[in-house]
Amino acid sequence: MVVLAAPVKIPPKSGAAMCALTPADFQSVGVGGTAKPTANVQDGGASVYCVYAGKSSAMGGVELDVFHPAGPSIADAKETLRMAIGEGSSAQTPLQPIAIAGADEARWSPAVKSGGPVFASIAVRRGTLVFVVGIPASATAQTQLTKLVAMVLERF
Repeated sequence: MVVLAAPVKIPPKSGAAMCALTPADFQSVGVGGTAKPTANVQDGGASVYCVYAGKSSAMGGVELDVFHPAGPSIADAKETLRMAIGEGSSAQTPLQPIAIAGADEARWSPAVKSGGPVFASIAVRRGTLVFVVGIPASATAQTQLTKLVAMVLERF
């Protein structure tokens, strides 16, 4: 009998290692044009902004932002999620609740406008892990984002 080891989970405060998605992951869900991410690590490695294409998702690119931990408590993580949702929401494009397996909270929008072209975004919290994925808007963005979220959740 072969016993498979559980995959190693990405630990908190691991900086660029928290850029949990790969260009192949994006390609597998139909988001093309990505490359190895440029990581902007902050907060002693607890926050990382990973850009896979362009300058940011708000400027038409592809981005994953991870906050792990997003504070010492669930209340802090909820506040981080609230701030992330606020950055991506407006009266015209509020992020709406969405059910995601394995997440405590998630909100998404197919049409966020934040200085550049419209993009799709999802913000997710599980415990004190908070992350946001932004991709170019498309008719399949919700499916693409939910598949990408599942990949991130299984890696943390």
